[in-house]
Amino acid sequence: MSGANLIIPDDFGRGDITPRPDAFMGQRLTGETMGTTWSASWCAAPGLSEERVKAALEANFAAIISSMSPWEPASLISQFNRLPRGGSLAIDTAFAEVMAMALEVADASGGAFDPCLGGAVMRRGFGPAGIGAGQEGRAHGPAVWSQLLPEPVRLYQPGGVTLDLNAVAKGYAVDQMGRVLEGLGLTQFLVEIGGEFTARGVKPDRSPWWVDLENPSPQEAPWRLALVGHGVATSGDYRQQVVQNCLKVSHIVPAMTRQCSQLDLACVTVVHDNCALADAWATALFAMGDTASLTLANRLNLPILLQYRDAPARASTLMSGWLI
Repeated sequence: MSGANLIIPDDFGRGDITPRPDAFMGQRLTGETMGTTWSASWCAAPGLSEERVKAALEANFAAIISSMSPWEPASLISQFNRLPRGGSLAIDTAFAEVMAMALEVADASGGAFDPCLGGAVMRRGFGPAGIGAGQEGRAHGPAVWSQLLPEPVRLYQPGGVTLDLNAVAKGYAVDQMGRVLEGLGLTQFLVEIGGEFTARGVKPDRSPWWVDLENPSPQEAPWRLALVGHGVATSGDYRQQVVQNCLKVSHIVPAMTRQCSQLDLACVTVVHDNCALADAWATALFAMGDTASLTLANRLNLPILLQYRDAPARASTLMSGWLI
């Protein structure tokens, strides 16, 4: 760990999961899903086959994709995006849970995060144009949010809404990976999709699952997070950018009031008990810019890390207390 910036949550070592003395290391699976890669590492007593674990995880991925992938024409979200004004669609429990979390963060962030910005994302050169409602979806904001989910598992189209749940669904899928492994009797594991992680328990030697955060600034030492009982997600523009009218734009639609005290904010990392909410908040806070995001994170007691291309990283008050 020499030379790294270490992040150790203050509740590490006080969880309710006790390492099993009969556990052993060595099980790890990898694959592809949702346009990226996934991996799962775990400790377990002999008897649980990798084939059984992989089948259970892939069945979980397939269910989430059929529900919330805007790249699948037959998915529930694509069906909703094609609905006429006044139409409605029965959705599954996973979709309803993700939608409720998306609306929660939309409200708490003052609209910096908005699940109805699918059309705007496509107009910026990202997303599956033509599969759902296309680029014309322009209805968004609080007046629209209140009309979407008046019933727990039925979604209503107020007209002109193109949903995009990618900033929650991937984190949700990571959480579900953890639930799958717990259902198989595993209590010590690290799972991830595309660099978003959740972990439970510790390794047999009682050390945490160490997660290296991507570092957009080559001048800064790497950041390593002790991930036990939390999820972590990072959002930014250091991976996805296109040039439009001589300007660089990313897949994250910036808030109208976005401001940065440092001009080149690259990404925001959020640690949360729930990876789906970490995912949504990382997007919301990046869209807000560093000035507002630090203020809000400190008010909500969120542990966040802001990384720049042109300045040292900054942390919220709670995260600052975790730095070693």
